[in-house]
Amino acid sequence: MFFFIQMAYWILLSDCLLARSFPLSDFRAITQSHVECRSDSRFYAPSDVTEACITTALDCVMRELNGTVKEECDDSEQDILDAVESLNHVINRRTTAGHARTDSNECTCERWPLASYAVFKKNTLNLLQMTNTMG
Repeated sequence: MFFFIQMAYWILLSDCLLARSFPLSDFRAITQSHVECRSDSRFYAPSDVTEACITTALDCVMRELNGTVKEECDDSEQDILDAVESLNHVINRRTTAGHARTDSNECTCERWPLASYAVFKKNTLNLLQMTNTMG
């Protein structure tokens, strides 16, 4: 519950102040706390994402969380749902700012390597950091 309140606070604060960055500490707390995956689970982990593909990559991560991660991992605290909602907010904000998704072959999720949840999580945090620096 604390993480949900903290996440809501940061979302509200970023909207009110028109901040461009996403609170990575919230996403890190959500993904580290209660999600446990089988050791043989594999997920498309974002890698080598170009600036033109960031919004599409965020959408891929959101779909991966809402699909494969949700199916193959134990999420006793519904942290995945919180992460999906946060990513949806970031995607909507980027789309409103003119950074729409693209259908380019360069941006497809399936070109990413399949990796463990730990690598998926690390690469997702790197993608969010890229989002913060590039806008």
